[in-house]
Amino acid sequence: MRRPTKRLTLERLAFGPAAFSLILCATAVTASAETAARPEDVFRKVSTAEASVVRALGRRDSNALAKTVGELGQLIDAALKRREQGQEATACDMAAHSLAFAAVSAAEGLSNQGEGRRVLFQDAISAAADFRQDVRACEKLIGRNTGSHTSVEKALRAL
Repeated sequence: MRRPTKRLTLERLAFGPAAFSLILCATAVTASAETAARPEDVFRKVSTAEASVVRALGRRDSNALAKTVGELGQLIDAALKRREQGQEATACDMAAHSLAFAAVSAAEGLSNQGEGRRVLFQDAISAAADFRQDVRACEKLIGRNTGSHTSVEKALRAL
């Protein structure tokens, strides 16, 4: 059976807006990746992640820690891509890395017992100290007043 040609024309026309919206989405993703390279944006995301990590540690919620690590992983991947292109990793990128390491170690520590738990929490506390130094350097880089950023360490010690 043969289809009417009028309907075929309408189907082709419907593809146009879909293709246009796909192009706009691809452009928005590219622009978003470029703006995420700015230290100010990375700092903002790391500060949000820091608060999320502290809340998750207070609740002993390893799922929330894993979710936060996933968000930080995107920042870390972007930093690695920039580094492969010959650009330098900023202190803000390093803060994201050390916070993610602290969160992963804490999440693993919550699920372990005994000596393994103690070792993982020591690693997490060490990473939290590195995070504090990296985030202070990041604040200096973007021209902000340096804060204490000891909340992650305090939350880890409370566990």
